[in-house]
Amino acid sequence: MYILTLHNNLADRGIGIYGISISMYNNIKFVEIKLLIMEVLMNKKILASLFAVGLAAGYVCSSVDAHGVFFANRTDEKVLVLGEGPVDNAYSADMVKNITGYDVQGKQIPVQVVKHEKNIAIVPPADLGVTVTNFDYGYWTKTKDGKTIHKPITEVPGAVKSTHAIKYDVHYWNAQAKPFVDKNAFIQIVPSVNPLTLRKGDTYEIQVFKDGKPYANAPLIKDLVNDLTGEAKADENGKATVAVTADGLNVVGVEVAFPTQNKGEQNKYFSALSFLISPEE
Repeated sequence: MYILTLHNNLADRGIGIYGISISMYNNIKFVEIKLLIMEVLMNKKILASLFAVGLAAGYVCSSVDAHGVFFANRTDEKVLVLGEGPVDNAYSADMVKNITGYDVQGKQIPVQVVKHEKNIAIVPPADLGVTVTNFDYGYWTKTKDGKTIHKPITEVPGAVKSTHAIKYDVHYWNAQAKPFVDKNAFIQIVPSVNPLTLRKGDTYEIQVFKDGKPYANAPLIKDLVNDLTGEAKADENGKATVAVTADGLNVVGVEVAFPTQNKGEQNKYFSALSFLISPEE
C-alpha cells in the first residue's frame, strides 16, 4: 500500500518548500522517498541555513512515517499495536522491553503479557489504571543502493544512514486514574485530566516533558490514527490543546530524532498518549 501526501511544513515560516512523501509498507519494513519542490526564488544558501539551524537545535523532526505503539482492541484481545493511521505492523515480542502497570491509586501492579507470533497482548487486571510501555524497534540502516537492513550502521558496510527507533506509550485504562507522570521517561505527554473522563469533541490540555522538564515547541501529531499529517507543536512551556477525536481509539504523539556519535546515525523517539473512549449508549 502506498500513501501519498503533499505538505508544506515550513509555510508558516514564509518559506516555499513543499514535500511529497511516498511510503511503502510491507509488514515491518518501509521505504520512504521524499521529493522537495522549491520555489524559484529559493536558493541554496537559505536551504543550507535551515539545515544548520536544525543541527544546532540538536534534532530533526519527522512525522510522515510516524510509527507509534499503543493498545487497541484486536480480535477480542488488548493488543499492543505498532503502527500509524490505518496500518499495523508485525513485530517480535522481544522488542517489548517492559510493560508496567499501575492501579487507579498509582501503585505498581503486575500485568499478564500474552506473546503471539507477530505481536503481544495483555490481560488487564480489574484495577488497572495506566500502563507504561517501552519498546525498541531496533536499527534500520540504508545502504548506497537503497536497501534497508535491520542492523546498526556500524555493522553494515556501505551504509549511508541509520535510525534506531525507540517507542514509548502511556495508556489510560480507567477513568478513576489520575494523570500519570513517569519520572523515568525521556519524552512524555502528560494530560491535564484523565482523558477517559471526556467525550468525543471535548478538548483538553497536554504538556510535553523531556528529561522531566517542559519540552518547548515539541512537535506534535494530534491524531495518529485518523489524521497522520495533522502536525502541530507545543508552546514554549511544552503545552498544547488537543481534542478527543474519536469514539474509540485516540493517540497523541511526539516524534523527534537526535543524532548519535556515529556519523549518519540517529535515535528516533516516538512518545504516545493513548486511550479508548467507549461511545455513550
